[in-house]
Amino acid sequence: MSEDGWKFPTGDLMKGKKGLVMGVANDKSIAWGIASQLAAQGADMAFSYMGDSLLRRVEPLAASIGVKHLIE
Repeated sequence: MSEDGWKFPTGDLMKGKKGLVMGVANDKSIAWGIASQLAAQGADMAFSYMGDSLLRRVEPLAASIGVKHLIE
């Protein structure tokens, strides 16, 4: 929930849809905002990353929204 009390809606708009999200670097990246909302709408996703240093940051984010596939 945001500071003003507004909460992002959840639903099944993207249920059954699959996609690859590129560019997730941390919880402040635009790609993370998009991915978290796709997950809230039921999408099944994979994340891409470049290198071990990014994997250490992306892996916990992916796990927090149920992303099981990480592609280097």
